[in-house]
Amino acid sequence: MLPVTHLHAVIMAGGSGARFWPLSRECDPKQLLSVFGTQSLVVQTIQRIRPFLGMRPNPVCVVTNEQLVGPLRRHLDETVAGSDTTMRFLVEPVGRNTAPALAYAAAVLQAEDPDALLFILPSDHILEGNGAWADTVQAAVLLAQNNFLATIGLTPTRPETGYGYIVAGEELNIGQVGQAHPRRADRFVEKPDRIQAEALLEIPKVYWNAGIFCFRAETLLAELAVQGSQGQQIVETCQALASDPPEAWLTDRHRERFAALPACSIDTVVMEHSSRVAVIPANLQWQDVGSLLALESLGTADANGNIRIGRGVDIASNDVTIYTTERLVATLGVENLLVVDTRDATFICPKDRCQEVRAVVEALRQIGAMELTEPCVRMRRWGRWETLLRGSRYQIKLIEVYPGAQTALQRHQQRSEHWVVVEGTAVVWRDDEIITLSASESLFIPPGTAHSLTNIGTGMLKMIEVQVGDDLSEGDTERLKLETMKEMVQ
Repeated sequence: MLPVTHLHAVIMAGGSGARFWPLSRECDPKQLLSVFGTQSLVVQTIQRIRPFLGMRPNPVCVVTNEQLVGPLRRHLDETVAGSDTTMRFLVEPVGRNTAPALAYAAAVLQAEDPDALLFILPSDHILEGNGAWADTVQAAVLLAQNNFLATIGLTPTRPETGYGYIVAGEELNIGQVGQAHPRRADRFVEKPDRIQAEALLEIPKVYWNAGIFCFRAETLLAELAVQGSQGQQIVETCQALASDPPEAWLTDRHRERFAALPACSIDTVVMEHSSRVAVIPANLQWQDVGSLLALESLGTADANGNIRIGRGVDIASNDVTIYTTERLVATLGVENLLVVDTRDATFICPKDRCQEVRAVVEALRQIGAMELTEPCVRMRRWGRWETLLRGSRYQIKLIEVYPGAQTALQRHQQRSEHWVVVEGTAVVWRDDEIITLSASESLFIPPGTAHSLTNIGTGMLKMIEVQVGDDLSEGDTERLKLETMKEMVQ
């Protein structure tokens, strides 16, 4: 399939990932994790749709919130080639669920491109399908070009209560592409209970609702506007916002209007009521990473139903899932448990209560736990860093850099850093200086000083970093372009 001229990928990336704690943190949510492959979920999502996009500037629109826009931008700058020209970030004035968020994206993109087609993708899905995926995308585009609201349905493999369902009707003669055979969507069913889910599986042509859509921006806004006063309010607010210059989108006036919108999903407001909805049954290997039980896909159950990912041993237990990032975890004589262990936090619960991790997250928020916000270990394109010790005004990290790799050029205003090389050799840029550091040598970086380093050795560079200051968060990190460094050292 050739790239589609007016196709815009809209990546929904505003979730905090509370249901995936302790792996997910508020400043490092699940869409940024590389648990399910070598790339993060959001990068996998973008790479999945990029071949179908045109060559115009910024065909990828990442919809997120103010807290996550910084971490997302840094993550994608470091992991996606050409991210500065292929994507933009659309920050919601206030989080109000998917109907206002998608209307916001549609209004902004339609104002710039009246023929805009939107392909909506959640940023936390695992999906494989190769040829089937290409056929599905092409079918969805054809349906959208004919003013349908296209969605994707997956064949259910179990009576899942965590997904919505779509009951399909007659086959359509539009969008027939290879393995893709679209049908009218007769009925949407919100997340059912166990009995309802089992009954749904007895119905022919019933599918899981993947939450992946394709439609013209104009069609979505028109369908939303006829869905009563709530829909009209959403459309009017988003179009008023889009008519202003971008620098006004996050002003108090628009925040107040956006906050007054109903917090509702696109399914309940539009998809369940519109006569223009089409579903494309797709033979894809798909998983919504909606809970920690998704980790079970990374391992294989033993004879007693136990799944171990990482270092673990078990004696006389049944149906236990253990995921550990580093430490050894041992279980003895327990049943139906989920154990998720990280360097700084461990979560244990009955499997059938794993969704209640939200209550744990709220309890951690009430006591101001640092483990809720940032992880101890973060992967970067150049290597990784790990927090070894943390206090109110100091932090000690182990930084590891791949051979030949260079860290980002940056500076901090509220903290100093002291680097001690323990293994390997680095070339350090510190403002207008170039300094070589070997094992046992150190360097002080005052606040406000631009700095970066390159591992010039053949093995991993290891360095201890001591931070001291009033703000130790990523919010005090100013990223600079490498051209700035070249200018400083000339």
